[in-house]
Amino acid sequence: MSDSSDGRASRPFVAALLVTVFGTMCVSEQKQKKLSAPLVGRRGGMGDGPEVFLDDINKPRQEYYFKPPGFVTRWLEASLQDKRDMPIAWLYWNIMVTMYPALFLLWALPPSNLLGASYLVGFNVLYMQRFILAMHYSTHKRLFKKGSCLGASEFVNKFNICVVAPVFGIPCNTYWLHHVVMHHVDNNAWNKDLSATEGYQRDSFKHWLWYWVRFMVGSWVELPYYAFRKKRWDLFAGCFLGMAGTMGAYAYAHALNPITSFWTMAAPFIAVSTAMMFGNWSQHAFIKPEDPRCNFGLAYTVLNHPDNQKSFNDGWHTLHHVNSQLHWSEFPETFVKRLAEHAEKDSLVFDQGTASWAFPNPGTLWRPESQDCLRNASHERGLTRLTRFVHTQSVSSTSGSLCSRGTTGF
Repeated sequence: MSDSSDGRASRPFVAALLVTVFGTMCVSEQKQKKLSAPLVGRRGGMGDGPEVFLDDINKPRQEYYFKPPGFVTRWLEASLQDKRDMPIAWLYWNIMVTMYPALFLLWALPPSNLLGASYLVGFNVLYMQRFILAMHYSTHKRLFKKGSCLGASEFVNKFNICVVAPVFGIPCNTYWLHHVVMHHVDNNAWNKDLSATEGYQRDSFKHWLWYWVRFMVGSWVELPYYAFRKKRWDLFAGCFLGMAGTMGAYAYAHALNPITSFWTMAAPFIAVSTAMMFGNWSQHAFIKPEDPRCNFGLAYTVLNHPDNQKSFNDGWHTLHHVNSQLHWSEFPETFVKRLAEHAEKDSLVFDQGTASWAFPNPGTLWRPESQDCLRNASHERGLTRLTRFVHTQSVSSTSGSLCSRGTTGF
């Protein structure tokens, strides 16, 4: 009786001990995880605010929704140039098995504005942002290794910009020329890069409208002319044929079914053009006036934002311009390694929040809870500098600059 009573009396102690041990293990694991997120700065203009850790390093990827069957994944593992691009391949799989069947079904059903609008909104919410960035990085660096895909890797590597892109409204075979060849080589330079922002007042709605209209209308002429002027005859031919094919396909589809063709071709073009031009305008809204070609001064970095997990780390746009061949998965670690260089070059870095809207109000950019800039300067001075950064830039020679120009996309 005494032994049984002692056993019952000891149970609470044992339970408490187990809770303490496992609780300590959990706390230690959390602390270890926190320690694995490096300290990169402090909030506040004087560097005396809360510490900022690079939590993006610990976050899981969210670019895709579901994985394909095992045999598809095994084939991808054997075919991909870099296995770290598996999330891109899985996202393309998601699009192929959900969006394409819905597209075919929409064309098979009687015309319906309600169904068309539902298709446009639903799949743009699901995929537009993710696809644009997947296309972006799989255009800079080949997705499939040479000789894979039954020897058709060169064609398959253009599948993103020639076959999938038009479904989202991007004209066939134009993205490589517009982004990799033009934007990264001419690097936001006015009168060279057709998507350059430096000639505009970047906190002006009127200027953004003009920027948007120029892309929507002017790019159909200016982009092929850019390749023609550069004597890049292969790119000129590919762009011209891609644009002509896109326009011809729309004209034919419109004759067959005006309603469905609008919701699957015309409306996606308007939506994706708006999204892409808004994105480029935002990412190059702040430009260092004294050196507009400096890669550390023509873009900015956004840390610890949920979109980084959905967009292949697109918040590190500065590093992408410094080296466009750097793999998207390496941005967080590279940022830590080059943190001192960001400070030396006076590069803009935002924590948690983002300045990614077209018409930033400098008075609200540095809200303590979301948009503190990690720079060693006073709050007022920083706001003054940001105000200068959104003004139109005078195009001047920067040959004497010590700032890194980075590498091109070739």
